[in-house]
This record gives sequence, C-alpha cells and structure tokens, in this order.
Amino acid sequence: RTLSVDRPPEFATIRAIMDKLKIALTHTRYSYTGGIEKYIHSLVERLLAAGHEVHYIAAKWEPREHPRLIFHRVPIVRFPPSLRVLSFNDGANRILDEHDFDIVHGFTKTDRQDVYTDGSGCLEEYLDATLADRPRWWRRLYRATPHQRAIEKMERRRFQRNAIRHIVPMARFVRDQILLHYPVEPERVEVVYNGVELEHFNPRNRETLGVEYRRAQKIDPDTPLLLFVGNDWKRKGLVTVLEALPKIAEAIGRPPLLLVAGHDNHPDRFESTAARLGVTEMVRWLGPVREIREPFAAADLFVFPTRYDVFGNVGLEALASGVPSLLSRRAGVSEVIEGHEGAAGKILHDPYSSEELAAGAIELLQGDSAETRAAARSVAEEYSWDRHFDRILEIYDQVLAEKRAEKEHA
Repeated sequence: RTLSVDRPPEFATIRAIMDKLKIALTHTRYSYTGGIEKYIHSLVERLLAAGHEVHYIAAKWEPREHPRLIFHRVPIVRFPPSLRVLSFNDGANRILDEHDFDIVHGFTKTDRQDVYTDGSGCLEEYLDATLADRPRWWRRLYRATPHQRAIEKMERRRFQRNAIRHIVPMARFVRDQILLHYPVEPERVEVVYNGVELEHFNPRNRETLGVEYRRAQKIDPDTPLLLFVGNDWKRKGLVTVLEALPKIAEAIGRPPLLLVAGHDNHPDRFESTAARLGVTEMVRWLGPVREIREPFAAADLFVFPTRYDVFGNVGLEALASGVPSLLSRRAGVSEVIEGHEGAAGKILHDPYSSEELAAGAIELLQGDSAETRAAARSVAEEYSWDRHFDRILEIYDQVLAEKRAEKEHA
C-alpha cells in the first residue's frame, strides 16, 4: 500500500490526546541535522507535544531537555566498523530488555522493533547504485569487507518473517526491494511518504527571506540561482551539477550561480573539479546550513541528482517552498512528482548525465516561473507533517491492538 494520508490536520491533534504511550525510538544519534535525523527530531517533537513519553536509545545526542524525553546511551565499539554495527544492536536490545515499552520504533541497523521506518533501503541495491562507477572486482572486494557483511547480517535478521509488525518504507522502490529480497508479509509493508512543514517552507518566504538572503549574500536579484543541498557529495551527484553549469550558462545567455549547502569529507576534490571545468565563479560553497529555508526562498531551481536516497526530504522542502526541482529517480521523493513532470519539476532518469540535468534545468529556468512555483507548492501540500503524523499514530494503534490480541490468546 502507498498512502499520502488525506485527513484534516485537526484529526491528528484529536487522536494524539487519546492515549499516552511509552515509546522507544532507536537510532545511533539524536541530531537536528541530517536527513533521517531531522525526520526523527520532528517526530519526537510531535510525540512530546501529544503527551507521550519518549525514550531515545542512541550512542550520542545533541542536548534536548524535556521531562518526557529520556535518553539511553548505548556504549558501542567504534573500531572496527563491523563491531560498531553489532555492538549498537546488542546494546539497544539490552536496554529494551530492561523496560516495558508500548511501542518500539526503529530507524537504524537493529533487529528488534515493532515498527521499522526504512531510511536506508536494502544493502545490495544501495551498493549497486553508489558503486556503479567502480570496477567489478573492486565492488566484489568491498562487499566482502567485515563491515558490509555485518550490515548484511543485520538486514537479514531484521527482515525475517514475522520479525517486525509494521515496516514503513519511505518510497515504493524501497518496498519493492524488501519484498524482492526477503520473505516478509506484503501486508506488513506500507509506504508512507515523509511529511514537510508547510508553514516553515512556504513560497511567501521568497519576497521576504529570499530577498534578504540574496542581499546578504551579495547575489544580484536577476542572477539565476541553483541550489544543491546534501552531504556526501559524490553520492548526491554534485559532480553532475558542476558539469552541467557551462551548458546551462551557454543556453540561458548568462552564468547561473550554484549554492552548495552541506559538507563532504573531501571538499577540496570538488573545488578542484569546479576549477578544472572552469566554473569556480559559478559556485558558492556555503558549508552546513542550519536554516535551509533561506536559500530555498532565494533559489530559482533545486537540483538533486543523487545516485541513491531512500527519500530525500530536501526535495519535499524545495517543493513546499515553491521551488521547481530536478529530482533523481533514485530518490524516493521523485515519486511525489510523478504525474506533475514539467509543471512542478522533472525526474532525472540518469543521475550521471550532465546533459539530462542541463536540459531539465534550461527548460525549467526558461519556463513560466509563477506557474511552476505554484505547481511545486501544490504537490507538496499533499504531504504535510500533520497528515504524516496522523498515519504514524494509526500504525501505532494497529500494532498495539495486535500485541493486546496476542496477550489475550496467550
């Protein structure tokens, strides 16, 4: 099943105050930045606002004080990496043994949870997508490393039949992967697309925050502004964007400016690539950006040619901001613009192709900006965080009902 839950926001509030639950969330860290981390942070805030008691099982966390948010530290073996994966799972399970939680909601490489939100996909598919440019012999060696074998082992344990009551992939292509590789029951696997904060990411920011941001960054109001957001720039496809810039500049008759928000462990490699391509003056390196809605408010086009992303919240944030978007088909967020291509944005079928990216960018930059912005916002409005949260609560209720029924028949 694929749901983009269509219920009024008020329904989430009414349902949230009905039952107070003791909920455990498992992930290696609690943070305000990063794709899945930002998602969990938003979920935590809503669960707390609804009156639930939230236990966060993690190896580390950023400070967050709340009387109903309890952190449990998992000591992990950091080296070698294979033991990091296995030790976190073992430590998390020990904590789960010590408490009686109503719901255990997992988000990382663990084998014990009631609900599992899949934010990584299946290892085999991930490696196929991210290592496609490597020689075959190198890929085989990499897959055989202890770290990758540990991840694969945990994945097999996680997706045993009846191991998880409800699996929540963030996209259809991830659901297909799970059902292809593992014997899980199809009725337990339900796609629920992520939600977006529609008030925070809003087209009206363009005339306020967007204008101010361009002024502060000394960007001419008429400069075509492209935005790239993400960490791990190789996997996110930054080189494809850099290679497309000269083609875009030639077609539109003036150089665009590309803002790169995020970080990479080897940024100098990408700066060297920009210099080699002669586009250094067309790129501005922003580093990590805490308040990303400001660049969104200023941008004319969002580019996301990732080689693999289970969802990619930044794509939904761009659409909610009214920014036409080029979204890789290898990102789950591209599924939300199916049927709206050419209006709200375009799907990049080959994230390695700078020609395809340049053609899509040129088409959107030269199109009716008011129309495409309105279409982008219209798509995003189907995926509010309120509706998403409502569905998560319903899933919790389904799981609780199943657990109660099992106890009654025990």
